[in-house]
Amino acid sequence: MKKAGTKKKIKIRRWIIGILLGAGFLAMEFPGILLVRERIYPFVLGLPFLYGYILCCWVYMCSVLFYACRTSWGKQSFFKK
Repeated sequence: MKKAGTKKKIKIRRWIIGILLGAGFLAMEFPGILLVRERIYPFVLGLPFLYGYILCCWVYMCSVLFYACRTSWGKQSFFKK
C-alpha cells in the first residue's frame, strides 16, 4: 500500500523538474546575452564570456536531465532505499 502523500510528492517533483528545464531553456535563449557579444572580457572559466556562459548552461541542463532520468521524471525517489 502506498503512503497517502506519495501522489502529492510525485506531482511536486514533476513540477520542479518542469520548472528547472524551463529555466534552463530560458537561460540558454536569453536575448540579453546579445548585449555582451563581441566582448572578450570578462572571462568565465578561462573562456570568453559567451562561451563560458553557454558551457555553464549546458552543464546545468545535463544535470537536470540526469536527475529527471534517474527519478523517472519525478515518479521515483532519487536515493534508493
